[in-house]
Amino acid sequence: MKSAPKIVVLEDDRASRVLVTLCLEKAGYHVYPAAEGRYAIELVMKERPVLLIADIMIPDLNGSEVVKQLLATSFERKLNVLFLTSLLSKNGSQDEETKLSVEGKEFPALSKPFKGPVLLKIVDKIVRGSVKDDEAKHSTVEAEKARLAAEVVEKAEK
Repeated sequence: MKSAPKIVVLEDDRASRVLVTLCLEKAGYHVYPAAEGRYAIELVMKERPVLLIADIMIPDLNGSEVVKQLLATSFERKLNVLFLTSLLSKNGSQDEETKLSVEGKEFPALSKPFKGPVLLKIVDKIVRGSVKDDEAKHSTVEAEKARLAAEVVEKAEK
């Protein structure tokens, strides 16, 4: 049985954190909620989630600083991030995904308040893309193993 994709949610506002968590759990994701940036970093390093959903304005360590610190580590795989922030409310629609840049990398962002179906659509797109990347890497590794095994058999037969 395949395990549910893991998502870390960094949100200091309890009501928003619970809302996002419930929305994602109902859609079949395994959610690790965090109210503080430092704890979110610990969760990401320990659980290796497919996605980090982060608010920007967090008292101890803001969401973009959390992402900067994670990018600076020897994090071996691509870090998928979705920012949820009220900072975009004045500029964008609740129904539109936009981009925020951290350390020269662009990440999707969604304005708060957001609509559940819009959040899930963006999360599903990110998770599906991540799963496809992992499957492609796995296929490449398996193909290389098969090629090497055939090479060993061929040399043994000579």
